[in-house]
Amino acid sequence: MKVTVNWKRDGLVVWRPVKALLFADKKAFYWIKEKLGLSEYQMAALVWIKGVIVGLLLAFFLF
Repeated sequence: MKVTVNWKRDGLVVWRPVKALLFADKKAFYWIKEKLGLSEYQMAALVWIKGVIVGLLLAFFLF
């Protein structure tokens, strides 16, 4: 059985996991902040580290 993708209906299906990774929910960051007891500066550092890791992974797989 062949599965066809309707691009107008489904959009770019590959983008969904990337979108979930890059644009994490605000509630998730507040939950992490409260659970670990982090300050605003520590959360900023955590977001920066996440950006570096995602950038390195993208660079590794794209180049």
